[in-house]
Amino acid sequence: MPEKENRIMDKLINAFKPKKNTCEDIVCQAEMVISAYVSKRRDEIIAKYGKKKRSFSGLMIFCASGVILYLIYVALR
Repeated sequence: MPEKENRIMDKLINAFKPKKNTCEDIVCQAEMVISAYVSKRRDEIIAKYGKKKRSFSGLMIFCASGVILYLIYVALR
């Protein structure tokens, strides 16, 4: 009897669990694969160019501070 109660409880618990979205249609599966690839590639591109932008802006700030320090040095001399 306890085995039968367990099966009933399992059925009740499974009835209230959220169901996973399953795509049995080939078009739906293809859309999921394409969207996963596009989001992964977008993240790679953002990481690549975001790093370059930060390093370029850091270089520009460094150069500008060097020029300002040189002008102050020349003015105080």
